[in-house]
Amino acid sequence: MSGTTPEKRSGTTPGDKASPPRSGLSGVPMVVAVGAVLVWLGFVIVLLTRTGTDSEQWTRLTFVFASVQALAFAAAGALFGVTVQSARVEKAERAAEENAEDAANGRALAAYTIADEETGEETQLESLPGAGAADAVRRRHAEVARRLFPG
Repeated sequence: MSGTTPEKRSGTTPGDKASPPRSGLSGVPMVVAVGAVLVWLGFVIVLLTRTGTDSEQWTRLTFVFASVQALAFAAAGALFGVTVQSARVEKAERAAEENAEDAANGRALAAYTIADEETGEETQLESLPGAGAADAVRRRHAEVARRLFPG
């Protein structure tokens, strides 16, 4: 590679583009989840009104109720889980955006270092007294690293 060094890349910063606001479930999944919880509540009311039924019918009702309850609790978990996790997801996305430029700079530095790899001639010159080819390569790499990662 020639003696030039790459300039610092301009990456996206967290303030460049606003991500769409996150909310809980929406659309069809929200309707299904709320519907499942409402069916469960309706079934609870049915069970409360049927407390005086015979044992066989009560057993059948509770068997069906257990299935409805499992679906309703899964729906409630989806409703509350999305809300709880949204803050963590937003935090992770912000961290990824903040580190995107450093990651791109790291890839650029790696590409520059690989492209500037010593040839066989430089290795032979290194063994001669006073040859500073390796030091020159180190200085170029340090300069590129300082430009890509200031501060």
